[in-house]
Amino acid sequence: MTFEQLEDLFFTLQVKADPSGFHGFLCGRLCCGTMPLETLVETSTSWLGLNEEQGEAVENPLRDFYEEALTSLEDISFLFQPILPDDELPLPERLVAVGAWCSNYISGLGEGMSAEFEVSEDAKEALQDIASIGQISVDFETDDDGERDYAELIEYIRIAVQLIFTDLHPDSGPSAEPTIH
Repeated sequence: MTFEQLEDLFFTLQVKADPSGFHGFLCGRLCCGTMPLETLVETSTSWLGLNEEQGEAVENPLRDFYEEALTSLEDISFLFQPILPDDELPLPERLVAVGAWCSNYISGLGEGMSAEFEVSEDAKEALQDIASIGQISVDFETDDDGERDYAELIEYIRIAVQLIFTDLHPDSGPSAEPTIH
């Protein structure tokens, strides 16, 4: 599901939610380990502020979205991509979406952490960086290097999230059993 498709789904539901923030939250939560689909639906319904009827109406699209997100995190080719707006939007607006993605990723991770939560030093550094990116400010002038810097930032986030996921799921990969039921 793309940013625009998720945005359309939220519009149909009449929910004021940020697609990037929701994807970040979901990825953070999925990085923490297995959970029954029903629990993931309940968590997402709460995060989105959906009533029971809305939650039931979107269960199938969200189920597909969850499975797609998990598959991208588990992909051994490291093809994971955070869901962000298209490059057609002005850079400051895209940076706001990156900040929402990162801060909600940390929130989802925090919600799913257990007492056994342990990551490598590299992953701890990546978590600190993602938390810092979540506080990004757009009160600056952009120059010609802004787009290149933005692309490098997204690439860093992709690799950092995959590092964290791999640390928390050492047996995960294309041959691993899916964790969403």
